[in-house]
Amino acid sequence: MLVPQGDILIVDDHPDNLDLLASVLREGNYRVRAVPSGTMALEAARRHPPELMMLDVNMPGLDGYGTCEAFQADPLLARIPIVFISALDAPLDKVRAFRAGGRDYVAKPFHAEEVLVRVEHQVRLARLQRELEFQNQNLLDANLKLKEVNTLKSNFTAMLVHDLRSPLTFLGLTLDALRNGAAQSADLMDKSQDAFARMRDLLDEMLEIYRSESGETPMDVAEIDTAPWLEGLLVPYALRGTEADLTFQVSVPAGLPVLQADRLKLERALLNLVENAFKFTPRGGGVRVEAGVEYGAGVEAGLRFLRIAVIDTGRGVPPAELPYIFDPFRQGQGQGQRSEAGRGVGLGLAIVQRLVAAHGGQIRAQSQPGFGSSFTVLLPC
Repeated sequence: MLVPQGDILIVDDHPDNLDLLASVLREGNYRVRAVPSGTMALEAARRHPPELMMLDVNMPGLDGYGTCEAFQADPLLARIPIVFISALDAPLDKVRAFRAGGRDYVAKPFHAEEVLVRVEHQVRLARLQRELEFQNQNLLDANLKLKEVNTLKSNFTAMLVHDLRSPLTFLGLTLDALRNGAAQSADLMDKSQDAFARMRDLLDEMLEIYRSESGETPMDVAEIDTAPWLEGLLVPYALRGTEADLTFQVSVPAGLPVLQADRLKLERALLNLVENAFKFTPRGGGVRVEAGVEYGAGVEAGLRFLRIAVIDTGRGVPPAELPYIFDPFRQGQGQGQRSEAGRGVGLGLAIVQRLVAAHGGQIRAQSQPGFGSSFTVLLPC
């Protein structure tokens, strides 16, 4: 069965003319709708715009010229190509038709082959025009997105340079003081060591982001017995919770599926989430880590995932920032790691997302300001 080539609306006040033209167009494998007046053509086109309209000139009431002008005045209909088909064959009649907005003109009596060729040509031109407009819009959207990314990267770079400048300046002052014979103090050396550690961590994080975006994250995959691994990993946080006046709970059931994963990278991702939960939960609050099995639905039907959730009762993430929480280049705007005012660049959550993705997993974030946040990691089993 042939697929129809297009939807054509034909307009003529003579039924015989409509039947003849419809028969020709259907022979050319077009879908055809026929109406006897310009007013009805407007109503039919507004309900379902055709790809092309063939329009008679001499009709009672709203004639062909007036119908064409009405189509051109309607933003929803102005793009529909109109081919006039009329017994009026004088040059001035054709000029008036083109001035009204017509794309082509066929004189009656017509030849079927001529009608089909002209219709095919106009339908093809209209489709090419729509495709070109679609491609242009895609290019405009891509250009705007590229400008946005470049702006974000520029802002991020400026923030990174600012974050490196402060510890570098402090280290420079320390070296100058030592060179000038100033007495060494434990406090000065501790602060210098902290400044060095901050710079090293920033550079390590930047390298991690670069590797992940370049697809160069090396993986040392091995079998992990999930339940005992998680329980052992989280043991130190029970004491941390007591010291910080936080309730720390762990729910890790027995019989969790075995994972094939890079243990060190997965530990880094999970501990980052737990550290964040402790950092942003005030005294008297709580942090909870839950593990379980989740079964896929929809396109993931039949798949099984290990689910690890880190839940806190901290201050939460503002709704406007939540969609960008894993975007490394928005970190300088206070988005991405619930960063404290003045903290600067923090790439922890961006790295977590990439480490989870390197394992074929995904991470979800939910938050409500004033009530807390939940980060859920899903890893394929």
